[in-house]
Amino acid sequence: KKALKGKFEVVSEVIAKPGEQTLLDDVFTHVWITEGNCVEVNHGHEVRQIETVSKITKSEIHSVKCSDIFKPLPGQTRPIRTVLMKGVAGIGKTFTVQKFILDWATGKDNQDFDFIFFLPFRELNLIESEMSLQELVLYICPELKSSYNVLDGHKVLFIFDGLDESKHPFNFKTNQRWSDVKKQTSVDLLLTNLIKRNFSNDAFIWITTRPAAAGLIPAELIRRVTEVLGFEDQQKEEYIRKKCKNRALADRIISHIKTLRSLYMLCYVPVFCWIVVTVLEHTLEESRGANPTTLTDFYTYFLLVLLTAKKNKENVLKSNQEAILKLGKLAFDSLEKNIIFFYEKDLREYAIDLHNSSLYSGVWKEIFKQDSALFQEKVYCFLHLTVQEYFAALYVFGSYQNNNSNPLKKTVLGVSRLGRISLFSLNKGALERAIQSRTGHLDLFVRFLLGMEMKNNQELLKGFLSHTQDHSSDIQKTAGFIKKLIRGTSSPERCMNLFHCLSELKDKSLMDEFNVTLDKVKRSEQTLSPSQCSALAYFSLLSEKEIDVFDMREYATSEECVRRLLSMAKIIKTLSMERCGLTERCCEDLASALQSQHSSLRELDLGYNDLGDSRVKLLSAALRDPNCKLTTLGLEFCG
Repeated sequence: KKALKGKFEVVSEVIAKPGEQTLLDDVFTHVWITEGNCVEVNHGHEVRQIETVSKITKSEIHSVKCSDIFKPLPGQTRPIRTVLMKGVAGIGKTFTVQKFILDWATGKDNQDFDFIFFLPFRELNLIESEMSLQELVLYICPELKSSYNVLDGHKVLFIFDGLDESKHPFNFKTNQRWSDVKKQTSVDLLLTNLIKRNFSNDAFIWITTRPAAAGLIPAELIRRVTEVLGFEDQQKEEYIRKKCKNRALADRIISHIKTLRSLYMLCYVPVFCWIVVTVLEHTLEESRGANPTTLTDFYTYFLLVLLTAKKNKENVLKSNQEAILKLGKLAFDSLEKNIIFFYEKDLREYAIDLHNSSLYSGVWKEIFKQDSALFQEKVYCFLHLTVQEYFAALYVFGSYQNNNSNPLKKTVLGVSRLGRISLFSLNKGALERAIQSRTGHLDLFVRFLLGMEMKNNQELLKGFLSHTQDHSSDIQKTAGFIKKLIRGTSSPERCMNLFHCLSELKDKSLMDEFNVTLDKVKRSEQTLSPSQCSALAYFSLLSEKEIDVFDMREYATSEECVRRLLSMAKIIKTLSMERCGLTERCCEDLASALQSQHSSLRELDLGYNDLGDSRVKLLSAALRDPNCKLTTLGLEFCG
């Protein structure tokens, strides 16, 4: 207990004064945890999920307290021994686990357990040799006697953090049964048998993961699935007031972010909320120049806030330009491969020496974090996935601006430097790659890239950038290309990000060309073009107003329009889709909305649509899903 208390009671703060420590108990704000029975695979960037979650009220789904994670809800009788907790990166999974452990170690709560063992998957990846369960426990807790069997007559909790980072195959079907705690075997076999509870039927297991990897564990082995949805509005304000001790300044921070609706939504992610508060504590207090308004503005200011201890930020950026580019190249290459954690061999490959650069030893020790490694070798990661995406964009834009090279076009000899490259050509390539991604893994990268090209961010990045340049002509062409993509892109998720891209470019024609609201369309009595449908969905998702009733036929007449408007389905309570000519793809999108744990949809009318067998099967499966909350379904004249 003493070792775990020492490990988790202090929170690492990037902007801390010498000798100053922040206690976890002082800043911890409870996140919203819900109980869910089904894994919802997110086919867009994880940040997009927050726009939907922000529309859901707490009363609509069961919430679970952190300390009650293993306690049955009223009416549940079977004991809960295996919990899978999912949530997007930075949403508070690990902090919730750490608070649970700290409360146990200090005797405040969770005293049912005799032992708690915390094992991050990124560290389990380092074990190549075979070992016994007893040896694994001794690695975690060397204070135990080597002959001591903790599973014998004790209530033990194993916490495995970051399933999405695991390199183990989890061969549940083919791995042999294993129950000898003293006999050595592979780590994968140890893990699968622990989760199956073959070592001890009384062992408790808690696994955290990002949503995409949740399916690695067979559903029958999980007793409870929970999802961390981050901060509600009240919790956001509570956290901001804990983080910012100056009450008047905290009020100004809250007022400022409320005017930036899309960024206010992102503050449901605790890490992003922390970044925003860290930036605004400095910019609002110093009251110099314009305050940040876009996502890129905030991350660029965040970079500069980390350098405030230095007298001349421009000189610091200039002297560490090479180090930033190396870290950015690692971020970019790894982003393309969906890699988010790194080992020392990865750093050597990119010639990153964390010991020689003053920047690495100072600022980057938090931005590029070293995790405590149980198994000798050190593990590194960026502070958050969005920070990795920002550095990837820094590398691409820095390479273009400083060397006229295009990292997006690689040749046999390396990065393309053939002839003069236009910024529009660079942007066009980045946007095309982003919209082709099924998972949206380049969505934020391209937003950051475009935002860095704006004059205000170029000025802030002086030093890292060898010069600033007026890119207004290329930016105008890029905005036109984005609008063309919005008109031609069928993916609702990609359309949403394209609108965010226009926002990063501070494109004024956005409001004139695409800004439509439900009231405006009703008054005009005109159907919408596909691009206007995307715009309506975009502005509706950003709006604070809930949609009680929506009649699809009033706004859309084509399959493309219907699909784009269906991205709003999760935030509509009563949806009429009579005579909409629903196609197979429309039904796939509708089924996805019905199965969402975050859906508000309660009444649905599908009358006068020729559904056919395949479409009926799609919708039937969605209706049987435990997450479907539909109470009324209209199927008049559906064939």
